[in-house]
Amino acid sequence: MAERAPLIRTGVLLPLFLLIVTSIYLAAAFDIRTQFAQPGEMSPRSMPILVALLMYVALAVVLFSELRNPTADGPVRELIRPLFVIIATAGYIALFRPLGYTLATLAFSSALFLIFRFQTGKPLHFAAAAIGVTAAFYGLFAGIFGVRLPSLTQGFL
Repeated sequence: MAERAPLIRTGVLLPLFLLIVTSIYLAAAFDIRTQFAQPGEMSPRSMPILVALLMYVALAVVLFSELRNPTADGPVRELIRPLFVIIATAGYIALFRPLGYTLATLAFSSALFLIFRFQTGKPLHFAAAAIGVTAAFYGLFAGIFGVRLPSLTQGFL
């Protein structure tokens, strides 16, 4: 008889924890009110709700994958990537204003690509993907949502 992986392990507990945090985040997003948007229109709470829904889908995929094919890594090794993601995110937050959106986001997306080993053997694809992510989110926030993003020169003033 095949040995089953224990249910209480990092590969299951971390997504469950993030599921709880996402639920709290979603509940808080529904409390955001605006004076100008009508029901059904885009408002300041639309983006947090969309992000939470995408997070639910991503967590469902991760949990389903983990339950079907448990990771063989030890508990410490399982935590290295999430720890690096947390460090990269903290760095992004710290550098966002001083470096501006473009450089900080380019560095952050590159760090995430390195952490998850995305296109690391193909430098041109790696650079194109990092630049593409930076440009796509710039277009989304600055172009579509009209958010004024910081630039490098604003960080020095």
